[in-house]
Amino acid sequence: MIRKLLNTSVFRLSLIYALLFSTVAAGALGFIYWMAKGQMEQQTDARLQLETDALLSMYSELPVDRLTTIISMRNSENGSRYLFARLIHRSQHDFSQDITFEPVNNNPLQGVATLPLSAILKGKNKHEEPARLMLTRLSGDYQLLVITDLKEQHILMDRLLQTVLAAIGIIFALALAGGIVMNRHVQHRINAVGRTANNIISGDLSQRMPVTGRNDEFDSLSHVLNTMLARIEQLMQSMREVTDNLAHDLRNPLNRLRNRLESSQYHPSASTDYPQLIQDTIQDVDELIKTFNALLSIAQVESSSQRQDWEQVNLSALTEELADLYTAVAEEDNLTLKHHADTDLHIHGNRQLLAQAITNLLDNAVKYTPAGGTIQLDATRQNGNIIITVSDNGPGIPAEQREQVFKRFTRLDNARSTPGNGLGLSLVKAVAELHGASVQLADNQPGLKASLKLPVSR
Repeated sequence: MIRKLLNTSVFRLSLIYALLFSTVAAGALGFIYWMAKGQMEQQTDARLQLETDALLSMYSELPVDRLTTIISMRNSENGSRYLFARLIHRSQHDFSQDITFEPVNNNPLQGVATLPLSAILKGKNKHEEPARLMLTRLSGDYQLLVITDLKEQHILMDRLLQTVLAAIGIIFALALAGGIVMNRHVQHRINAVGRTANNIISGDLSQRMPVTGRNDEFDSLSHVLNTMLARIEQLMQSMREVTDNLAHDLRNPLNRLRNRLESSQYHPSASTDYPQLIQDTIQDVDELIKTFNALLSIAQVESSSQRQDWEQVNLSALTEELADLYTAVAEEDNLTLKHHADTDLHIHGNRQLLAQAITNLLDNAVKYTPAGGTIQLDATRQNGNIIITVSDNGPGIPAEQREQVFKRFTRLDNARSTPGNGLGLSLVKAVAELHGASVQLADNQPGLKASLKLPVSR
């Protein structure tokens, strides 16, 4: 269990965070302990200095025996374990020879030291408690000692140190416990993602990553993955549809091709029907090649593999060239093609693909517009976009079927008798999406109006 826990990245990060946080907390609490200890030492020295100053003022005014009596009285009032003083002649005991003192305010005649009471009083006091001593050298070879007991301060500092250590331990334990809880929470969400991924691997592409609604990093990642999964499911569905449609649409021409080749065995090459049979066979093969070329073009567009060929495209000039080309085609079918384009219409894109998309729209317009009809090709700038519109007077497309016709191999009932493979509008939509554009079909009353909405280059 512990080894499994240590193998998780979240717990290891939590452990590092706990150690780092505990180290910072230990530093902060240690600083507080150090400041408190220093403050207590300053207060102790101030108390010693105050008592020393009071006795020094008496020493300058009173005889030594009188001062000794007053010191004994003050010792009785203060209590021997808290604050007491001694006035000792250096001939009796020179403390400066035995004890190392720290000078007070750079005064060589006054110093402080911390040591056990027994060391100060040379066995007269059996207490081993630490004490703070202030020694002042006086005239007449006298020494004034003011001593305070540090037992209470040390007890307080020991308790403070224990509190600091306990706080550090509690902080580390809480941080570690929080890391374990967080690890379980994160591991639970990771396991949920793993289970969903396993279901997807098993073939259920409808599965989606769980979203809790907290809008955290996991939700953001789940949204991205769900978008990707939706796109993959859509592509897989499209692939299945394409496969089914391709098998259906190619079955008839392949059967016709086989039948012609089979019947050619019984027709001598000198027969009058033989050239027509060969011509029909070539036509069927050409239609198959066109279908596969169209599928390949759509696949290349959808994979964005042709972005490297992008350039600034003058749509005004491009639509004018296509209008000139299709004017002759329209006249052959007794149709009229009109063209209008605003000047200086530029877009960053692939000129060949844009031309192919507009050509497909024009092909459909020529194919379905009855004799005597009119086709209109317009390129205009509207609200920061370039709108390319191809309008005709044909039968149009019912509103409920306008989205369906963009699917591959989709052909309406009124179009099944005309040549085609149902891939033209699929290519138009793929080219539009590649350029960040949209394609819309609308009623031209009568006929169909197909519009490409392209963003203007900057």
